[in-house]
Amino acid sequence: MLRGIRRQKRGDRIVRYHRATGIRLPDGIPETHPDFVTAWALAEAHATTLPQKQRLMGQAGTIAHAVQRMKSAPTWSSVSNDHRRRLTRHGDQIAQAYGAVKIALVTRRNIEDDLSRLTPDVANARLKAWRWLFKQALADQVIKGDPSQGVKKRVIKTDGFLAWTLEDVRTFRARWEIGTATRACFELICWTGARTNDAVRLTPAMIGADGVLSFRQSKTGGMAHVPWACTLPEWAESWADEREGVMLALQCLAGGFTFIEANGRVRSIKGLGNIVNDGARTAGLINKTAHGLRKYRLTSIAEAGGTPHAIMAWGGHSTLEEVAHYTRAAEMKRLISGTEQKRTSVSRSISAVSSRIND
Repeated sequence: MLRGIRRQKRGDRIVRYHRATGIRLPDGIPETHPDFVTAWALAEAHATTLPQKQRLMGQAGTIAHAVQRMKSAPTWSSVSNDHRRRLTRHGDQIAQAYGAVKIALVTRRNIEDDLSRLTPDVANARLKAWRWLFKQALADQVIKGDPSQGVKKRVIKTDGFLAWTLEDVRTFRARWEIGTATRACFELICWTGARTNDAVRLTPAMIGADGVLSFRQSKTGGMAHVPWACTLPEWAESWADEREGVMLALQCLAGGFTFIEANGRVRSIKGLGNIVNDGARTAGLINKTAHGLRKYRLTSIAEAGGTPHAIMAWGGHSTLEEVAHYTRAAEMKRLISGTEQKRTSVSRSISAVSSRIND
């Protein structure tokens, strides 16, 4: 019989808790069931004294050891910096909570219980960390199967960050004049379409002899190419004045290694996001963030007539499927405006002339 279990009668059923930690144990299964034993072992891990817990965590086969092995795996260096940081954060949290438990004892139900305490987006990120741990444990031959493969990701119904409109951009520029740090930060993201974690590290050194700003994205590892000092493509010729405004805004922060340094130091990712987000709120724009500017730029390319490959190059995408929604949305707009509207107008004019001639 397992020790340290507190049993309470509630109506016609018995509810069981781990006595030392107060963690509730599974209902509806006997205490000899593997899922119950594993849940009890996880609770015991919380109650283990620190010296003993540290000793157990160093043992091969434990969850903590799997976390250490994950970080030293040959494939670890091939993961993007952002993804590696997320895996490290969640892996460390898993090790902190369950590190002394043998990974071979963990079941699908245990993983689902761990994820149930988290919001859907965080739970999905945590699930990726669990899968990395089991992948490593399989490689180390300390487990025979991966219980995380039976765990489904949470469904998140969202269109992501709200894209800015042209009117939003004009409103922001009217509120923040060239010469302010807020305007400079805004213009850099708005023109490049870079994510904030990439925008903070953009430097003049990334501009090639051909006048193209090229940088490798932290999230995907793909290369993005932005026309900086080169001739603009035909479909973007009308953006020449906008690009000149970008350069003027950035000149106000000139002198640093990166485009938008603050007090001689590289601006933080969070700080960059905040300065744009706060600037938008001050300008009276609701739910407009730095992340939404990337959608604005890529949408603008599609609506200006840029090809899917142009969107891929500017946004750093690796497949046409990733940009399909931008081109579809632009095409739908063209059905009721722009080229299609001109065609309809011409057709109607021809019909009207024909009618008068026939009369």
